[in-house]
Amino acid sequence: MNIREFVVGVDGSVPARAAVRWAIAHAREHSAAVSLVHVADDEWGAVGTQLIDEVDSGAGALLDEELANARSLAPGNVAITGELRSGSPMVTLASYSRPDCMLVVGTHKTGFHYGRAFGSRSLQLANLATGPVAIIPETESRLRRGVVVGVDDTPAGMAAIDLAADLACDHHCELVAVRSSSVHHRFETDRDDELRDWQLRRDDEARQLLVTAVARARTRQPGITIRSRVVRRTPGTALNEVARAAELLVIGDSRREVPQQGGLGSVAYDVLLNVSSPTIVVHAPVPAPQPAEPVAVRKQEGEAHAVG
Repeated sequence: MNIREFVVGVDGSVPARAAVRWAIAHAREHSAAVSLVHVADDEWGAVGTQLIDEVDSGAGALLDEELANARSLAPGNVAITGELRSGSPMVTLASYSRPDCMLVVGTHKTGFHYGRAFGSRSLQLANLATGPVAIIPETESRLRRGVVVGVDDTPAGMAAIDLAADLACDHHCELVAVRSSSVHHRFETDRDDELRDWQLRRDDEARQLLVTAVARARTRQPGITIRSRVVRRTPGTALNEVARAAELLVIGDSRREVPQQGGLGSVAYDVLLNVSSPTIVVHAPVPAPQPAEPVAVRKQEGEAHAVG
């Protein structure tokens, strides 16, 4: 995992403190820096200058308190800094997004409370970012074990497998690769044997994807233990259920070829609506810049070339 900085959104809440603890623990493992960012919501701009000054003063005091708390938790090799910004909180946090920076936010949305997290800020952040995003529930995670990864054949899905394998290696734990054989539109037939054959074909296709994913993870981290599972439930539901006791769930953001804002896919959306464990959303890798083709030099009329 090539992460040089963890940027944590802080607001004084219990979930935000959980996100800070999570970021510090992972930064310690990778000798990365931790930056705490508190964003004073600019919706206060309509309430008058005096109240704006009071809000800014309160925001500064909150950030100082969060910095003191973080520094009390951090070992000496983790640098902790803070920054106070104003604006739309998730839009502002998303502006820090880059491939080597992980954005981290807490959430109080845990378990299977379907629909209650609609419009949650963590989902908005994952939708706006183009680099990795970690969403950390406030529930205690010391008893959690293992890394779960959702498998698909997209660029983001491959990046998720790579990151999950690295994390399983770093944490000396098992990696569980999960693929759903469920689809939104089921095979229409009145015959049970045809429906059964169709489902078995779906299962076989899922197993083939898992074979490829496991081979990729094993090549990247030969020493880790890997299990794979085909599930027949919808992907978002299945991933949250399998990862309920895991220390991490890693998923790709969408089926797009390149990272772009507003590209969150339906599976990631479903997972984040009902997040049950610390979850990392991985976006497709940024394409490497292509070298410019050399410009052909026109031979000027009457030009002579010496040979030898």
